[in-house]
Amino acid sequence: MDFKKVVCTVLAALTAACVFTACGGDSDSAASSSAVQSNDNADNEKADVSATADKLKSDIEFEDELVEFDSAKIEKILGISADKYTSAKVYVSSSGGTPEEIDCFEAVDESAAADIKAALETRVDNQKNTFTDYRPEQAPKLDSPVIKVNGNCVYMCISGDNSKAEEIIG
Repeated sequence: MDFKKVVCTVLAALTAACVFTACGGDSDSAASSSAVQSNDNADNEKADVSATADKLKSDIEFEDELVEFDSAKIEKILGISADKYTSAKVYVSSSGGTPEEIDCFEAVDESAAADIKAALETRVDNQKNTFTDYRPEQAPKLDSPVIKVNGNCVYMCISGDNSKAEEIIG
């Protein structure tokens, strides 16, 4: 019985370590692995997508804790398949009690960027329907989310500080 507890504890610690290190990542290994797939300009944009998401998360005050989605959740919840982007970082409300969210993608091309933007707009519409009934005091955050497309990069931020989000996204 004690052996099982030790194994479970070790596995839980390893899982937590993987989750927390995935947020920061090793920029050298990320750059070298992405260099195989694309050119140097795309590598810089990828770094910017991740850095932008992290800056939004750190510089804007969110009511709820935000957690990062992996590619499976991005596809399941947002409807954006991994073949549409080369890099993504998505943070959502951990409790689901707020519509607060950060979505930053580098799309594979302009067509995919348009598809990602459309999927994010659909996400906002769905969230409006949910929060209007569920938590009406949170619904105003969905009235004017920041959604921007810069080249192949698509950004969305739903927060209580749109001006700060606009400033960070640029």
